Amino acid sequence: MQLTETITTGGTLALRPDIVATVLDDGAVLLDLETKYFFALNSSAWAIVQLFEAGASLNDTRTFAAAMGAPEEEGIDAFLSELCDFGLLEQTMLETVTPPAPEAGTPWVAPTVERQAQPLQKVIVSAFDPSIPLAE
Repeated sequence: MQLTETITTGGTLALRPDIVATVLDDGAVLLDLETKYFFALNSSAWAIVQLFEAGASLNDTRTFAAAMGAPEEEGIDAFLSELCDFGLLEQTMLETVTPPAPEAGTPWVAPTVERQAQPLQKVIVSAFDPSIPLAE
């Protein structure tokens, strides 16, 4: 999906329904159940991604980031482009809702998303794999 097409048409984006999140102290980890890739998000990225659970537009994310103390549009467009390139967001017909106010005391850092190098099925090893030595 081209983010610019969605933005220019005033489109709404939503997190794909087969993305599962686990919240951490300093962000979250997303698991794409389709591709089996994990994605690490820092705290600002996680705050923004939560907007897409109900559907949000680029303007919604910019407003939310500004309320968190982000310098004007710092990395928001690039971050959303990354989410779209990784296939985590999809265009939706959902109506955008007013973004919630950011939690007090949440410091702004430029949002980042990092995809693990290999999908889950390449990371997990079978206990029955003969190439793995047995524990003694």
